[in-house]
Amino acid sequence: MNAVNRRMPPLFFGVLAVVFSTGFSVRIWADEWSPVNETRGENEVVTVLSGPASRTVNVISTMPLGKDDIAAIGNSLNTVWAIPGLEGVEASVRLDSDGFRLVVYPTSFRSEGRDLMPFLPSGLSFYFRMSFFYDISIKAGDFIPKVTGAYISPEGLLRHISAAILMPEMYLYDQSLVERVERLENALMAALKKSAPTSGVPDEIVFAVANIHNENPGISPEETLKKLKERKFKTNIKEVRAVYFVLFGGL
Repeated sequence: MNAVNRRMPPLFFGVLAVVFSTGFSVRIWADEWSPVNETRGENEVVTVLSGPASRTVNVISTMPLGKDDIAAIGNSLNTVWAIPGLEGVEASVRLDSDGFRLVVYPTSFRSEGRDLMPFLPSGLSFYFRMSFFYDISIKAGDFIPKVTGAYISPEGLLRHISAAILMPEMYLYDQSLVERVERLENALMAALKKSAPTSGVPDEIVFAVANIHNENPGISPEETLKKLKERKFKTNIKEVRAVYFVLFGGL
């Protein structure tokens, strides 16, 4: 058995295959990554993987990597490095009991003519917990907002990064996901010059939308609203879209 198999839930590889073959629209390039060095310590193993375009990654785990580990990590890295405007060669990965976290260190990152490098002093952080997520800290003036969500498309991620640079106070980290949905919803409504709602999206709507999306990641906000009403939830398309914006990086 390999490191990922001993850590990941049984559904890990099935979910990973679906994610990479549908949501990310990326080829499977697992055989392009291979170990070039391994250092075994008392409590951890550090493996250096070499991949396409002279890219490397240091992988920290508690046991040696197997072929499935390398495939999962390689597919994740290929997905991230495929983001338009992102250039670089170095990354790091740490495996844990629930999945793995990876950080890429770009040498250049531009989007729509803007240089994003000054806003990303810590690189770009992602993690896998049955789905692929981004968790990126941004330096915007005196603010350090956090851009988080399920990785659905590079366009959604870039849209969130740009929004956090322009409106950093709207992306400051909250312990409560519901509070963040409420604040972003109000900001969006204000931006559209409409009356902001007096209250945020109810907790049960946030979690119901997340559950429906997990069942079918390709479902649209309109289809989600229909399912919510079938399940007797009282909500509207504005609330559903606000949750989509925060959780999934787009509408």
